[in-house]
Amino acid sequence: MLCGEIMQSEGLVKVVDVEASIRVLEEYSEGSDELTYESIETSIKCFLEDGRSFMLYTVPIDVVEAIRRLKGEESMFPRESDERETFFDVITTNILLREALGKYLSKVIIDSLDVETYTYAAIAEFVEGGIIVKRKMIPSHAILMALVAGKPVYVRRELVDQQEAMTRT
Repeated sequence: MLCGEIMQSEGLVKVVDVEASIRVLEEYSEGSDELTYESIETSIKCFLEDGRSFMLYTVPIDVVEAIRRLKGEESMFPRESDERETFFDVITTNILLREALGKYLSKVIIDSLDVETYTYAAIAEFVEGGIIVKRKMIPSHAILMALVAGKPVYVRRELVDQQEAMTRT
């Protein structure tokens, strides 16, 4: 059995690509051209091997920007006047950190939804010498980590089905 077939038998769908985006929403007061409200909407769209997609919303801007940089895309909010680096800058650009992470991280699985808070959770699986350590993580951070390490990301098929059903209604 191939790896993809094993994951399918476990009820998982592989993420084949991600798109991180930031959208600025503007609202104007009624009867005026004056801008009264501006907000930012962030998301990660996971393209799945079965042709569907899975969305994560309200993603931290730093994570969206880091994913965009990893993919060679232009920053939407450049920090030109600030010479300091963020954790996300360091982890995505330091080859030694990337290699170390890649050595131990085996995969990421978006595996659960808290129905009260409507927040997803992911499991990052680390392997060393036959020992498997699983850590529950924020999915967007886990996806970034997998991208940095070059490791696969999966989504529990039941969550994809659930999300599709909710967006149809």
